[in-house]
Amino acid sequence: MSVPPPSHSPTRSDGALARRRLLEAALQLFADKGYQKTSTREIADRAGVNLGSISYYFGDKPGLYRAVFCESFCDATAAPDVLQARDCLPNAAACQLDPDGALEDFFFNFLHPLKQGALIRLVMRLHFRELVEPSGVMGSEVDDDLADLFRNMNQLISRRLGLESPDTDTLRLTHAVLGMAMHFFVAQDLVDKVSPELVAQPESIDVLAERLAGWAASVIDAEARRRKACGDAD
Repeated sequence: MSVPPPSHSPTRSDGALARRRLLEAALQLFADKGYQKTSTREIADRAGVNLGSISYYFGDKPGLYRAVFCESFCDATAAPDVLQARDCLPNAAACQLDPDGALEDFFFNFLHPLKQGALIRLVMRLHFRELVEPSGVMGSEVDDDLADLFRNMNQLISRRLGLESPDTDTLRLTHAVLGMAMHFFVAQDLVDKVSPELVAQPESIDVLAERLAGWAASVIDAEARRRKACGDAD
């Protein structure tokens, strides 16, 4: 008489795998569809686990979203994600950084996560989606972090223009310069469709950062010439 094999008993590794599958499935769906349009049923089905697993590991949908948003999907050597966007450009004046060097460092630092692979690009996409479509789960963390980055860039541009304090046009310029970098995260699908070679390799991403820094400097120089021409006309 044959003895049936023992039924499989869940192990600690099974739980870790199920939790990881939920995180990765939720990341894909939240990044693609947004928080409000993604159901927990979709996430469980995508992960291949039962719906109750979400409650077991994360409590509820907001708990799962916070985990996806905040937990690391990369090793400790990875570059700062958007939650540490302010670190991509510290206060250049306080750090006594050369404006042109600080501008170049910003683009290299900000685009660095593009080198971390598809998973990290999804994380970045989710973070920017949270910025434009707030879930109501994360509070003001993303806004506050990017606001610090904006203020530091505004101060940097003002210094480069030789201004004692920012004005309305430096605000316009700051939005334009930051937009040059943010485009490659917000419009990832478009970039992948029409110009994938721009972000295909770490070396191509470095070239992109270098070009963007140069073009941003040129735009700031054009504003300096405009101001000088207006002053001369007066």
